[in-house]
Amino acid sequence: LADAQRKLPDAVIFAANDVGMFLPRLDHWVTLHTDNLGLWKSVRWMHQHAQEDTQYHAPDPRPYVDHVWECLTPLFALSGYFAMQIAWIMGAASIVLVGCPGTQTRRFFEGCARPDFGYGSGPAGSDESIKEQIENEMVRLPEFKATVRSMSGWTRDFFGSF
Repeated sequence: LADAQRKLPDAVIFAANDVGMFLPRLDHWVTLHTDNLGLWKSVRWMHQHAQEDTQYHAPDPRPYVDHVWECLTPLFALSGYFAMQIAWIMGAASIVLVGCPGTQTRRFFEGCARPDFGYGSGPAGSDESIKEQIENEMVRLPEFKATVRSMSGWTRDFFGSF
């Protein structure tokens, strides 16, 4: 994240899922796990970020969700890709994926990668479907794909390096 922020110091920051609890600045917090967002938000607000003006996005209505995306089709299958999708819909001219490699890699707050989920690059049928969804949507919307870059993994190979 620090590398991307040095190159784009005024970037609008979208975070997905629990990683939003750890970021020093956050403009949009996105998740497919609506019920967890309230808990994650509480953890963040217990720290120095209580005064920030973060916007909260999820597919289901809840009192703590500012933007509900329940009718979005297709709805990307991973929260990081969902955040990318929302940034595109909101008019982002450049999207940089940080921490969304699309591979079975440990997240920065984990000791090791999850053995049960490959984030689109594992052996499970759901992983293949995740990757196919992204590939198909980018064929349909090449101008969307052209705005996205990634810092690592399969998504860097697919979208291009930042």
